[in-house]
Amino acid sequence: VPCRAGTGPRELQPWLIGLTAVVVFLFIVFVLLLVNRLWQIRMRRWAGAAGTHPAPALARGAGPGGPQGP
Repeated sequence: VPCRAGTGPRELQPWLIGLTAVVVFLFIVFVLLLVNRLWQIRMRRWAGAAGTHPAPALARGAGPGGPQGP
């Protein structure tokens, strides 16, 4: 079998590495936004079935330490 020149491992161009990093970052952001949307839909369905939202105090500005402010 003859040896072929140029078929070994090659280094990627810097612009291609940057482009790949941007595409991967945008894909991760897309997946996180999709998971967040599905979580919100699930919480709305759960709140409709139970009659209450799991964290109504958090929506009014209360944190884990209790209500904040007046």
